[in-house]
Amino acid sequence: MGTSVFLSHNHKDKVFVRRLAIDIESHGIRVWLDEAEMKIGDSLVQKIREGIDNVDYFAVILSSNSVQAPWVVNELDVAMNYQIAGKIKILPIILEDVELPSFLVGKLYSNFSKIDSYDDELKRLVTSMGIAFNKNVVAARTASNLGQSLDSANMVGLPIMSAPFHRPYQYLGMVLSDVEKIVGVQANEARNIIVENELCKMVLWGEGNFVSFVEVDLLQTAPHSQSEEFNSEALLGALSIGIHELELVRKRTDFHTYYDHKKRMKVTASCLYDGAPLSVSFGTKYYNM
Repeated sequence: MGTSVFLSHNHKDKVFVRRLAIDIESHGIRVWLDEAEMKIGDSLVQKIREGIDNVDYFAVILSSNSVQAPWVVNELDVAMNYQIAGKIKILPIILEDVELPSFLVGKLYSNFSKIDSYDDELKRLVTSMGIAFNKNVVAARTASNLGQSLDSANMVGLPIMSAPFHRPYQYLGMVLSDVEKIVGVQANEARNIIVENELCKMVLWGEGNFVSFVEVDLLQTAPHSQSEEFNSEALLGALSIGIHELELVRKRTDFHTYYDHKKRMKVTASCLYDGAPLSVSFGTKYYNM
């Protein structure tokens, strides 16, 4: 399994964190983004442990929002125990000029407090995870680009999906056994992994020992008709994918096809049959065909 990082943050910093997550993923690093996990009533320590069990790095975004949040102490306490055990490495990320928690004082950190130094700090962060920095894969993007897709989802009543449904293309090419650990579901006899809750059904199609195709049904959209128009930007936004990342190459009433040229991936939003929910699929096999 490739390099992976958990981004711990306060939801008030989500605009910055989403941009950072996209740029980190552009370097082939799998991102565990917890923003949708942090909800009232959740066991924060349990959520963090679930994520940390499957990553190499724990990056904590430190701002006036996060250092005042009670769960920061809990998250960092768990992360410190994992670091002491040699399981992960903590990466402090400064978003604002704040007083650091005592046990982070003296540690090297990335400082994103100045917008004009974003690229330099991104390079430091990526290389600190043992990955070569490639500025060419970091597309010029603004927070409003992804924000527009998220707003589209909210306008049609679709919630922003949390892990494991967040940016589900991340599972493409991963070893099935690694994916089983991440999503907490075992592959069936056909070597497919099916993950489902009241909002989503995700099928991770296995080919050999690897995931070759991912399909996510947004269950709240059923029943839908193949003759009925739909907003694919909203579907993508619900999965935290900005339409600005993709090129629309084909559009019919029942399906919209996009290409992600950086990931060499085909993305299709569709209604597969009358009465079905709307779905989004991801695959590399038929890219550019």
